[in-house]
Amino acid sequence: MTIMLRKESFVTAQCFIEANARPLDVALWRFYFSEASTESVLSVLRRYQNPDGGFGHALEPDLRATESSALCTSIAFQIFRTIAAKPDDSMVAQAVSYLLRTLDRARRHWRIIPTSADASPHAPWWNQAGREDTFNSFSLNPTAEILGYLYDFPEHVSAEIVSLVSDRVMVHLSDLDTIEMHELLCCLRLLQTRNLPQTVREQVRHKLTELIKETVACDPTQWKGYSLRPLQVVQSPDSPFMDGLEEAVDANLDYEIASQSKDGSWTPTWTWGDAYPDDWKKARLEWSGVITLEKLLKLTAFNRIEKTA
Repeated sequence: MTIMLRKESFVTAQCFIEANARPLDVALWRFYFSEASTESVLSVLRRYQNPDGGFGHALEPDLRATESSALCTSIAFQIFRTIAAKPDDSMVAQAVSYLLRTLDRARRHWRIIPTSADASPHAPWWNQAGREDTFNSFSLNPTAEILGYLYDFPEHVSAEIVSLVSDRVMVHLSDLDTIEMHELLCCLRLLQTRNLPQTVREQVRHKLTELIKETVACDPTQWKGYSLRPLQVVQSPDSPFMDGLEEAVDANLDYEIASQSKDGSWTPTWTWGDAYPDDWKKARLEWSGVITLEKLLKLTAFNRIEKTA
């Protein structure tokens, strides 16, 4: 028997989002479930954009810095993509310009956060002291994902830059025997790029097929902690990575339905420990809004929510 999220639980989740989530996530909720306009989302997202064109202001809740970062800007592009923002929108053009200016052409990557972000409250994994190599070395996180956004908006990017970054990403990916989960997620977002050349698409898909099964956590006991769940990889029933993960995906869907909190939310599986307790309290609530919306979208994609009509 297929377990479904009851319609009462769906309504409780909706009420949680409306009452507790950031205005941005409320706008996204209304876009996905109430046919709100693209502009209604952009008008809220605009608050996170800086004069340099990049995004900051805790758009990624674990990084409270106001200044722009590749991390927060990549999240803005995730939203641009899902709401089908137009290439001629000024927010998009300015954001692409920011990315082009901040590309490290020698290493052919983007440093995920600026050094100045260390001065603002943040999760412990964003501490930079003594970790220069970690932050300065090439990583597919977020470079592979950003490459996809350059393909999304070719009106604003030269073919030379796209080729420069693409070649670096493909060489690095092809050399991997294992892949870190966040790098994998960035590659999955690259694969979702509509304008991705077919040769690149096939190479990425083939390589990820080799790497995914060693990265995804299929044991439900692992899902209580921070891990890569099957539904983060198999994002829809027609995913090219479903083969061999069918049982894990079904179990993960059941798990998500069972793990909804009484207030209707789903909450982070991580904490900041003892770091910045007041800021973590705020970030945790923001994450709960983000995660609750993500769970509802995933359950919708797999037809696991009782009909509300």
